[in-house]
Amino acid sequence: MKIALISDIHSNLYYLEEVLKEIESEQVDSIYCLGDLVGYYDKPNEVIELMIKKNITCVKGNHEKYLLGELEYDKNNEDIYGIEKQRNILTTDNYTFINNLPDNIEINIDSKKFYFTHSLPDDTVKYVYDLKILDKSLLTKYDYYCFSHTHIPIISYQYGTCIVNTGSVGQPRDYTRKPSFVIIDLEQDSVILKKVNIDYKKYSNKLRKDKYNESLIKILNRGKNEKN
Repeated sequence: MKIALISDIHSNLYYLEEVLKEIESEQVDSIYCLGDLVGYYDKPNEVIELMIKKNITCVKGNHEKYLLGELEYDKNNEDIYGIEKQRNILTTDNYTFINNLPDNIEINIDSKKFYFTHSLPDDTVKYVYDLKILDKSLLTKYDYYCFSHTHIPIISYQYGTCIVNTGSVGQPRDYTRKPSFVIIDLEQDSVILKKVNIDYKKYSNKLRKDKYNESLIKILNRGKNEKN
């Protein structure tokens, strides 16, 4: 059994389509998304519809919770988050889809126990940069603990558990300019991070033409050691 993990798409259909092309070449059995399909960028409906079409299993991220009104967010950042704008354009079917997503998924795959969540089991907002904050008693129940939210990929082993952060499809924050995904091959007992070459300049130009907040564009263009 081989699975792919993606996350933090943030309405960026262009990056998602390129990542899915790469995943298709891996001939995976299933794809899981660890939240934040919406927010920030320009194609929330199209992203959700592609996830449905591809039968990708998803959990809720904090941006889904913002859009659904399950969590409050700083309205002063609306120009960046785009939550109200996306509420107004999301179709009824797509709203229902994200409303019905679970917060977490516990699943057995080939006798291995997986835990899928956006960040922490009871907190989709807190950033997990230091893996020491993860609860040992929780980790040791699973073979794989898979999360995201930071947009920075990690693969680490603690207490015999493989901890996976997929990084981000739609807004990488690791200064590589490349979206990422993870392939878990249970037959080979391997966990591999994949990065995808992308024409970030093309997408950035489109966002500028559509008058998106410049901070949303700059983050896509950050290269190695660049501060902004």
